[in-house]
Amino acid sequence: MSAACSSSVGEGIIRGVLGAVDCETRSFAEAGYSALTSSSSTFQLALTALLTIYVALVGYRMLFASSGARLSDAPGIALRIGAVLALVTSWATFQTVVFDTAARAPLQIAGIVAGPIQGAGSSLASDPVGGLQAAYDQITQSAVIFGKIAGPTAKAYSSPEAAAAEALSAASGVLFMTTAGVIAAATLSIGVLTAVGPLFIAMFLIPATRGLFTGGVRALAAAALTLMLGWLGITLLLSVLEPWLITLAREQQAHQAIPQTATSTAALVFVFGAGQVALLIGACVMAFGFRRPRAAAAGVGRKVTAT
Repeated sequence: MSAACSSSVGEGIIRGVLGAVDCETRSFAEAGYSALTSSSSTFQLALTALLTIYVALVGYRMLFASSGARLSDAPGIALRIGAVLALVTSWATFQTVVFDTAARAPLQIAGIVAGPIQGAGSSLASDPVGGLQAAYDQITQSAVIFGKIAGPTAKAYSSPEAAAAEALSAASGVLFMTTAGVIAAATLSIGVLTAVGPLFIAMFLIPATRGLFTGGVRALAAAALTLMLGWLGITLLLSVLEPWLITLAREQQAHQAIPQTATSTAALVFVFGAGQVALLIGACVMAFGFRRPRAAAAGVGRKVTAT
């Protein structure tokens, strides 16, 4: 871990994981992009050769009117080449157009949508990262307390206290994996796809490899949508879970640990965990709905011809 990303160490498991992943992902994406697009890299030499061949083929098609090529297509081709060059030669441009769109825009949209919930008086939802850490700590501590009440020799579900300890212990794992785990996985995916992004952009030039470009865009869109929907689900979870956590803490402070409160809190975490999985599937379905306009138009043309 770099020195700049080490400040999140010791601040709790959720704060540490999310902070480290966010910081290291940005650094990795920029370093990977720079290494891939440096003047001495094999990719840069291959891209130069690819552009030379592409321009030669386009010139040949226009010169002999091959495959219906027309001179009026020249501005669109020039724009396509310029866009590819701009994205694979400048990290500042690539970061703004690709990385920030995938990694930062979903967070801003989620913040706007969740604004009413965060402003409704929920202290946990107003600071999702801190709220998640507080919820995770409270559930983990409650599991330990109920485990001590049940006794070290108690078997699972042999008593209400033992059942509550088991439920809260499982809920802490589900809470971590379906919140911080999902967000961290989506962020890592965005970082890796951004680092190799120039490869997918170069593939857009050749018709035979444009399917790989489309696949790369879909994967990046799926990660970005997962990030946005995941944070919205987390905000709603914290808003609903906060009263139960407060009640759980008050009962424990009064030495009146009630198993029903604990199992109800765990049940809420399980329900929202299932909801996060559904949102993840929904993000993938929405992302795979992406279609290139030209491919769609060609499909319509073929249908009309066949008719």
